[in-house]
Amino acid sequence: MNSKEIKKLLQKRKLKVTPTRLELLSSISENGSSMSYSAIQKALEPIDRVTLYRTIESLKEKGIIHKAFQDKNETYYAICGVSCAEDHHHHDHLHFKCLMCNTISCEKLENPIEFSLPNFIINKTSINLEGTCKLCI
Repeated sequence: MNSKEIKKLLQKRKLKVTPTRLELLSSISENGSSMSYSAIQKALEPIDRVTLYRTIESLKEKGIIHKAFQDKNETYYAICGVSCAEDHHHHDHLHFKCLMCNTISCEKLENPIEFSLPNFIINKTSINLEGTCKLCI
């Protein structure tokens, strides 16, 4: 995603195009997969941690990024697909962490998994897998 596309996306979601938002989304996009909070923080240095937190939260609320993975004390973020919107995130994929190269990627399922629990309403599912990616095999 180039800077022109990022600007259009921010405007479409009625967010101001700020240098911090541009840099954050460019960093995740250039990374090619999800990016850890600490890596984002390092890429945007010097940045105030409150500004970074608020920027991430506003992008999540507008359906632009999502929390892709949580591992120990680290949270990873990825850019959402076109089906996400301000009022809901729609992710029909799982998150895969490669234990060799430590990348975390969003992977589409060949066959969707459906869950149903009697007397429960499921609003969200999150599937995280760990193993070896196709590049490290």
